[in-house]
Amino acid sequence: MAETVDALRAKGGHVTEIAHRKVLNTTERKQRYIPFTFSILDVFKSLILIFRNGSSLYKEIREKHPAAIDFYLDNFFGVYTYLIYFHRVLHQINPDFVITANDHNSSNRSLLAVAHYLRIKTVYLQHASVSTLFPALRVDYAFLDGQSAWDTYKQCEPNQPVSGRNVPDTQVILSGQKKHLRVNESMTDVVGVALNALDDADAAIEFVEGLAANGRKVCVRWHPGQPERQIRRYRAAFAYNKMVELSDPKKEPVSDFFLRIGYVVAGNSSIHLEAALAGILPIYYELTPADIPDYYGYVKHGLSRFAKTLDEVSRLIEASEGHHKPDVEAVRYYSSTYLTDWDGREGELVAECLQRLANGQELPVGMSGLGKSFDGSPTGALT
Repeated sequence: MAETVDALRAKGGHVTEIAHRKVLNTTERKQRYIPFTFSILDVFKSLILIFRNGSSLYKEIREKHPAAIDFYLDNFFGVYTYLIYFHRVLHQINPDFVITANDHNSSNRSLLAVAHYLRIKTVYLQHASVSTLFPALRVDYAFLDGQSAWDTYKQCEPNQPVSGRNVPDTQVILSGQKKHLRVNESMTDVVGVALNALDDADAAIEFVEGLAANGRKVCVRWHPGQPERQIRRYRAAFAYNKMVELSDPKKEPVSDFFLRIGYVVAGNSSIHLEAALAGILPIYYELTPADIPDYYGYVKHGLSRFAKTLDEVSRLIEASEGHHKPDVEAVRYYSSTYLTDWDGREGELVAECLQRLANGQELPVGMSGLGKSFDGSPTGALT
């Protein structure tokens, strides 16, 4: 979202960014965002809402999701505080648009609910791969990465309350993957191994050591949410292996990681798409058997190559050395701007669309209703 916000400001727009205090852990973020700050009146009003509605909410949760009472009850009741807070803030700011990159946590859904109540246009910017477990898409404008996300959100339509709600009919704009990724022009022979937080540590260590034993240089990158005990195990396991380097996601951006490798091996992870966009061969390999293999369909749609064993991974690498080129249509299914004039300028594209929507002007790309067929695509394809 940062690139979109920067592009809006470059166009003279005024943007207010709000975030939880716990994520404001750098000087840049502290300068950029306004932290959630609940006033005494906010708390008082939210307590009134809880007093009025808490009993019926508790009964409904107990009937539908009993386990949630023990683990998530504070999240449900916390919604009342967010509703009061956002009602006050949006009244003060009176924005043309409310923009969010997450449509399924309690604070963001409270923001959208208040915006709908106040008849403020709502905008969703996709920031990662989406799942059919997500709630139904209910914003005025949804900037999705590509056709894959659109197809997925169509399947999410049943994931909404039965009762009627005052929500808009979503208009979809395909605007490409919005992370800024530099294309790896040098293409080293180093194999990147991207670990999932649920991967078995023993299996991961054995796999990496197997690659190294075959003469492959390896760069291991664990998940940002990896348990600290597993990270310590990886550091200890590879401390004296000259064939293995480490990539800490909290210190090294994924784009810099890609500049160090020529291939990436991972299970169910959106890093496959990011690698393909950076010109790197993604190989789908499960260190730990997945409940839903190829969850994002990367293998099915030709974005990633599939390997079942260490030997198969090695053969895929050997077969593609020096001449790997991503399947353009496969990548574009997930990121519509791939190899178009908007490639690498997705934040600018979203800002341009928002400015034109505010002014009632024609958009530079197509826009269609969520349940309809797409009537346009990013123009200027490069051959």
